[in-house]
Amino acid sequence: MSTQDSKRDQIIKALEDKFKSKVISYLTGDRQGLEAQIGADAVPRFRRHLEAIGDVESLSLFLYTRGGDTNVPWRLVNLLREYCKKLNVLVPFRAHSSGTLISMGADDILMGRMGELSGIDPNVVNQFNPPDPLNPMVRLPISVEDVNAFRSLAKRFGIGQNENDENRNNIIDPSVGQVFLALASKVDPLALGNVERTHNQIRKLAADLLTLHPPELEKKNIDKIVDMLTVGLYSHSHLINRNEAIRIGLPVTRATRDADASLWTLFAEYSDEMELEKPFNAAQQLGAQQTTQVKATRAIIESIGKTDTFISEGTISRVQGGNFQMPPGVQLPPQLQLQMQVQVTVQFSSEGWRILR
Repeated sequence: MSTQDSKRDQIIKALEDKFKSKVISYLTGDRQGLEAQIGADAVPRFRRHLEAIGDVESLSLFLYTRGGDTNVPWRLVNLLREYCKKLNVLVPFRAHSSGTLISMGADDILMGRMGELSGIDPNVVNQFNPPDPLNPMVRLPISVEDVNAFRSLAKRFGIGQNENDENRNNIIDPSVGQVFLALASKVDPLALGNVERTHNQIRKLAADLLTLHPPELEKKNIDKIVDMLTVGLYSHSHLINRNEAIRIGLPVTRATRDADASLWTLFAEYSDEMELEKPFNAAQQLGAQQTTQVKATRAIIESIGKTDTFISEGTISRVQGGNFQMPPGVQLPPQLQLQMQVQVTVQFSSEGWRILR
């Protein structure tokens, strides 16, 4: 066991004593250039931690993430609930997107002063999405929120409404078809269908997660929360602090000053190991060398005495030449031109979860 592991164990043990709850940490890094996401491959990794902890009255998930696979929260939350009567999520900082979905499945969301949740409608990418004009091999993501906003905009202009009909909501206005055709001329209808399916799926998933914890929220409150996080005021770019989360109706508790300090201390330890505040700059790391090795911890699952990490290892190399061309009319000193013609490549030869202890 390293000194760092021992120190984190001590902090986790202090949290367990403070909250009267066993603690498991799950972090996906957002280091610029080496971002990681919540993925299905993480779920089986939780089993050995949970088996070691055993069946307990209360279990707390220490969570930090920018999001990821929206199919994972339902699986993970239900797995965690197999080992406890009460499930809590501890949010010292970011628990965005899929992280917000995981939090919605908890009986209590303990948020620190820096705690952030977000909207839950994802971007959708599949083979029917429009190609990127700058790189036709890449498909542009379609924001579920943008499609919903387009619908709302059409309604604001009266499209689809007949003011002279008492049952106007049941009347299909021909202009609605025109709006859809205008949108479909820019985006493949199958891609739009996928957006609709994803939107419906995420709403059902969010509602199902909210019904897991006793006492169950009233249906009207569940509908209100789901609406706010999907078609309401909150987009993916809007970050929800703990006061807003409480107003929405989520089961949030404000961490006390002492609890907030304890949560942040643990987060800072993980942040240092994962170098979250240090952007990954391959050229800078290479320096004057021709090649150098790179190793990065991009995700962590940890409980007392056990650590799983997702690690990427590979090589940074200097490549001479390439397809560099000076823009027309731009003149640079020969030495600077030579430097700009040197490309740096990063090749990861090994990536995956590893048991460190």
